[in-house]
This record gives sequence, structure tokens and C-alpha cells, in this order.
Amino acid sequence: MFNPALENTFRSFTLSHLIPVLIIFGISYLIILHQERLRRPKIIKKMRYLLAGVIILQEISLNLYRILNGTWTLAESLPFHLCGLAVLSTAFVLITENKKYFYATFFVMLIGAVMALLTPSVEGNMGFPHFRYFQFFVSHGLIVINFVFILFVMNYHQRMTYRHLIYNFFSLIGFALFNLIINLLFGGNYMFLMAKPGPNTAFDLFGEHPWYLINIFIFGIPVFFHIFYLPFFIRDLRSKIKLKTV
Repeated sequence: MFNPALENTFRSFTLSHLIPVLIIFGISYLIILHQERLRRPKIIKKMRYLLAGVIILQEISLNLYRILNGTWTLAESLPFHLCGLAVLSTAFVLITENKKYFYATFFVMLIGAVMALLTPSVEGNMGFPHFRYFQFFVSHGLIVINFVFILFVMNYHQRMTYRHLIYNFFSLIGFALFNLIINLLFGGNYMFLMAKPGPNTAFDLFGEHPWYLINIFIFGIPVFFHIFYLPFFIRDLRSKIKLKTV
């Protein structure tokens, strides 16, 4: 599980990539399917704290792994990538039920996690069955699962509106400016503002540094935000059509 020989053995779109992704989306589907049962008072509270606890524990395990291997640094190990922030964010929302924070960050955090699952950048390209392989998919998978639980079981999807895209846009700019300062101070690459994470990721769609930052800002963010907002748009459109036919 900690065999260094597994470095550079992970390959995207092989079974070791597709199986965990299918499991994650399968669990998400089951949560949506059984949302009414999970919404029972005794169950929902336990599930909220269970999901928050597990995602925090896996983050602790990652930091312990880096500390024991002597690789923990301020430049690389703080939870300031979008997915690291999403880990903390989903746990925070599950525990506190803070709706304002959720609506201001949902699209930013979910898009980051989904894109990471579709185009993984596992540290060191550690393949199955290395610890970093499992930790990567557990971490990003739980972000998606937690957001699905918050949306459908906690019913936060009901108040999602188009203006929340604007809130998320400004939240993303805020996170980027904060991380730019951290990167300059510690020589890091949080949010991949200083360089791309590696080959065969979604960043390859937008060119080389620094042009990919500009292209993501102008084209990527609006497109991805609207793609992820589409289910909410369809929901609202169907509601309007039903009201007109009544």
C-alpha cells in the first residue's frame, strides 16, 4: 500500500480510474434515490456528522502520510487547492448547515472535484493499490457524495438560483487572489496558478501558462458554471411550464 514502485503506474481511463468513478457516481445515485428515507430526523443528523467526520479523517490521514514521509511543506501541503477547500467546505456545511456559504461556493467546489475525478492528477501518479491512489479517490469522491447529500437530502437544491453563479464567480476570484499571495510567499502552486498540475488533465484544454489562466477565466468558468447550473435551469423551467398549464 506504500510501495514506491507504484509511482507513475496510474493511467487515466483504465479500470483503476473508471471503477472508482463509477462507484462514486453509483453511491450518489443511491443517495438521490433514497433521499426521503435519509431525510428522517434520526438518520439525517447521523449521516451529516458521519460524512463530515470521514472526509476530515481522510484529510488528516493525507497530512500524516506526508509528515511521516518527510514531504509535508507549506508550499504543497496546505488544503488550499479547490479540492482541499472543498473537503473543508463540505464538512463545514454538513456540521453547521450554513446555507449562505454553501450557495456562494457550491459550483466552484463541485466543478473542481468532478474535473479532478474525470481527469485525475494523482500525486506521483501512484497507481492501485497505493495509499495515495485510494486517498485521492476517497477525497474527491466524498466531495461529490457530500454535495449530493447536501443538495438532495438536506434539500439545499430548492433555493438554488442563477444569482448564485455570480456569488461563486466572486468567491473563485477571492480564493485565487488569496492563493496567489500564498504561492508567492511560500513558492507553492495552489489552485495551479503558477503551473499546470501535469499532463492529461482538464487544464490541457486551455493552453500553456499563463494563457490557460486567462482562457479559463474568460471561457472555462462561464461554460462550466452554466453546464453545472443546467439541471437547476431545467427544474425552474419545468415549474414555470406547470404553473402556466394549471
